[in-house]
Amino acid sequence: MFGNTYDPDNDIPDLSGKVYIVTGGTAGIGFGITAHLLQHHPKKIYILSKKEEHAEDAQKELKEWGDISKVEWKKCDFEDLKQVDEVAKELAKNLDQLDALICNAGLGIGPYNESKDGLDTHMQVNHFAHFHLALSLLPILQNTPNSRLLMQSSELHRPVLASQAKTWFSSVDEINKDVGAASLYNRTKLAVLMFVLTLTRYQAAGELGLDPAPDAAPYILATHPGAVKTDQTDQAVEAYGLVGKVGVGVVRRFMVDPVKQGCRSMLFAATGPEVVREKLKGAYIIPDRKTSDVSSVAKDEELQDQLWKLSEQVLSDKLGSLPYRTRFIDPIAKEGVRGAP
Repeated sequence: MFGNTYDPDNDIPDLSGKVYIVTGGTAGIGFGITAHLLQHHPKKIYILSKKEEHAEDAQKELKEWGDISKVEWKKCDFEDLKQVDEVAKELAKNLDQLDALICNAGLGIGPYNESKDGLDTHMQVNHFAHFHLALSLLPILQNTPNSRLLMQSSELHRPVLASQAKTWFSSVDEINKDVGAASLYNRTKLAVLMFVLTLTRYQAAGELGLDPAPDAAPYILATHPGAVKTDQTDQAVEAYGLVGKVGVGVVRRFMVDPVKQGCRSMLFAATGPEVVREKLKGAYIIPDRKTSDVSSVAKDEELQDQLWKLSEQVLSDKLGSLPYRTRFIDPIAKEGVRGAP
């Protein structure tokens, strides 16, 4: 198809006139994504993240990459679904163009916690909140030619067994069981990948108001960043104590820099003209720009639908009426499962 090297300094085309949203864009991989997008002269970049101090630090560092007047930070705590909903509605109201929604924010391998919404924070931040944001902004992506909807997954989706996933995605009670730090993370990366595969399947079938044409927007992709040096390793130390500290110390020397290398697969997915030329829908991109097969569990369509149904039910229960088409529930009621259209 094409070579596997993607140098963001030289391979990203001119981005004049383009608009991007990057979640978690103030630190780590997300900062690298934001910086390289800014380097190539976009019209606007919206960063959604939780911590104002990270945003202030990022603004200072981004001056070295381009015109920071083109960058706008919005406070968005993905552990608070109502705040995510408010930000999504504001963006949906004010944007008439969105060239890529880059869903990068996430929790790493770390201890079990529950959000203010009463959900496992890993599943809420990494999956449920981004599910809601993405579907809320889907009409804008549909109306922007060659737009991209991108989710940050991981090769750590692979260890999840079919029997585990079928149980884990069955109910909120199962979601809220502490299955161990690694499994909490792996489950979410499987969920993120399954979101991409499921929405691509619905798009091809013309469901949820999506255009099934091969060249219709958006191009929906998942990426794996590789082993990257970020502060997510601190979460592993918190979860595993001394053992985690020793383990992180061993593997950290093999990890890549988030700005120079860790953001390459996502930047290719967001900006590479090959995505459109090769019609890469539902693809899984690993560093730098290689398409890779996914686990058999991720491709299980019955399990995909089970997760989608649970996601709709969770979001309806926590937020009430949903501002987008749903496949399994009545979008204006908190209960009453309905059939697919």
